[in-house]
Amino acid sequence: MKKQSRIWNGLFVAGILVTFLAASHAQEKTDDEKIWESFKSWILTNPPQPSLKTYGEKLAEDGLSQEDIQQQLDTIRRLFKVQPEKGVELTYDQIFSKPLTGDPEKDGFTSTPSVFMMESVEGLEPGKALDVGAGQGRNAVWLAQQGWDVTGIDISGVGLAVAEANAEKAGNRISTVKTTYQDFDFGTEHWDLIVMILSWAPVSDPEFVARLYASLRPGGVLVFEHVLETEKQSFPAYVNGLPPNALLAHFKGFHIQKYEEGVWLGDWGGPPAELVRMIARKK
Repeated sequence: MKKQSRIWNGLFVAGILVTFLAASHAQEKTDDEKIWESFKSWILTNPPQPSLKTYGEKLAEDGLSQEDIQQQLDTIRRLFKVQPEKGVELTYDQIFSKPLTGDPEKDGFTSTPSVFMMESVEGLEPGKALDVGAGQGRNAVWLAQQGWDVTGIDISGVGLAVAEANAEKAGNRISTVKTTYQDFDFGTEHWDLIVMILSWAPVSDPEFVARLYASLRPGGVLVFEHVLETEKQSFPAYVNGLPPNALLAHFKGFHIQKYEEGVWLGDWGGPPAELVRMIARKK
């Protein structure tokens, strides 16, 4: 794609990989987390283009020795490498911490509910709903307004805090869980509705799809929309873009109620893109 939105560009720079390595000793992890949280807090409240160099300068101003500064910077670099989910979280936290303008081009994403999602749930009896990759809660809040008991999951704690605040402003309540797709317990026959709108979930993984299927109650519905990988557009592997018609094979155990591929305006605020949309029901 010739034109990319801010959210795509920011995440490209983050160099996200969706693999996770085990942490080391408990004491080292505790020290690492203190260093990371201090760095993260500074990132979210300081320069528009922060860097490790400027953070090192900040630590020097705080009176740390060059040895301590180097140790902290080395720790941060190591955490980015061995725990790449931290890069994902930090990038989304930066995006979601900025005040919204209401202009998707400036914000990098739209703050209004997905039209496809709203059309897909029309006529469904409200029950328990899961918003996968909830962000600031644009879809979760709308579902709660329709009477659904909603849980939103996301890796960004900042985004989920905004989602909860948005729900409260709307006179509703949603539950949130800060987690990764790998770590979240989807449960068994727990959800009447699962919403996955540009969630970057690993749906090409049969084990992940099996978890989704098991978590839906009989007759439960899954609403899905994501980008296609085609000759006209391509994305890094961590975006989990889908080749044409691949989604049908991944969800062959479901009853497919609607499936379409086409060009629509992406919810991230960028130009129109080739997308795949699906409504699938548990048999």
